[in-house]
Amino acid sequence: MRRLKRNRMLAGFVAVAVALPAVVLATHTFSDVPDGTYYTAAVEWAADNGITTGTSATTFSPDDPVTRAQNVTFAHRYDQNILQPALDAIRQSPDRVAWVADDGTGDFLLLSTALASITDASASNPYVVRIAPGVYTETSPVALKTYVDVEGSGQGVTTITCECGEGSNDATAATVSAGDIAAEIRHLTIENTGGAFYSFGVWTEDVADGSVSMLHVTATATGGNQQSYGVYNWESSPSMMNVTATATSSSHNYGVYNSRSSPSMTNVVATATGDTDSGNYGVSNYEASPSMMNVTATASGTSGSYNFGVYNYDSSPSMTDVVATASGGDESFGVRNHSSSSPEMMNVSATGTGGTLWSWGVYNYDSSSPSVRASSLTGDSHSIYNDGTSSAMVADTMLGGEASGAGFTCLNTYTDAFVALDEDCAVIP
Repeated sequence: MRRLKRNRMLAGFVAVAVALPAVVLATHTFSDVPDGTYYTAAVEWAADNGITTGTSATTFSPDDPVTRAQNVTFAHRYDQNILQPALDAIRQSPDRVAWVADDGTGDFLLLSTALASITDASASNPYVVRIAPGVYTETSPVALKTYVDVEGSGQGVTTITCECGEGSNDATAATVSAGDIAAEIRHLTIENTGGAFYSFGVWTEDVADGSVSMLHVTATATGGNQQSYGVYNWESSPSMMNVTATATSSSHNYGVYNSRSSPSMTNVVATATGDTDSGNYGVSNYEASPSMMNVTATASGTSGSYNFGVYNYDSSPSMTDVVATASGGDESFGVRNHSSSSPEMMNVSATGTGGTLWSWGVYNYDSSSPSVRASSLTGDSHSIYNDGTSSAMVADTMLGGEASGAGFTCLNTYTDAFVALDEDCAVIP
């Protein structure tokens, strides 16, 4: 096979690597490389970039054949001096993207330190903190920053955990919190294993009009001595989409708690379970008006507990495509409406089972007045109940049990055996 000449070899490197300038300098590293040849520029480039050192300090010997050892040497130097630096430049994060990785390959080891490093975020200069797969243990609560999004590698793939329980009902007892800012947290799991009075997975406060959003987030709280909350929204209106919120093992457990808040909840799974002598709440709304669409709210507990799939206190949520289930304990409520609550319930499945004393599908108390359409209400004790001060409008709905109390306006209601009910939700004689 025809043996390669040194100049041709180097010219091949140059053709692959760079576009050489059209003008060749008059002075050269090597005296035996004249101006004007087809290899002059290639040899100069190779010498300048450390690919060749010549056959001496002043000669290149362009007509000598290239040996196998020289060929390997040229290839190695080309890889180390040209290719790898170019690839490193490509891999380098943009200035406004910070990487967190638990193996030291990122910019930071923890979310908290990444956020602390960002001091100039703004609407025109936003940042993203990206977190590699792994479990990241924070030693104190992490507060999100405005115009800084946080993105993990997936729910259950990236986990931020903290033993952040506190005695105060505020952000100091939360693993992650957000105030009056604009930011999104997405694709990760947030855990709080704190053992003090309160334990919050995610806490939001004073969030306006969905300026903070949670997307594909799992939030869990365990170990609070008295109260654990997967997500707690205080006077806030965050956007929650594809969120799983779970609370367990406290005296009071809340999957999602909305206090004087109006969050948008879409594709949310909220679960509260525990061997408690108090209560488990899948979703609890206090003086709140959340939009709940495609929400699954589940509460369960042992003897002595009160379990609520959805609990509304002085609240008027919009509930569409909601599954609210409560089971076990002394009393279980699929949906309980209390203190002048008037939710709009469309395509809601409300079920209460297994209470040792009572189980209701929907329980209306203290001047509450829900409207229920195209739904399914089932309870071991009663499918729907009105106390003496409450009323309910029910249309196109199946009642898997007795309607108890007065104040019903019923249209096209029927039992699970398809027996038609009258305008009071009673069986037609």
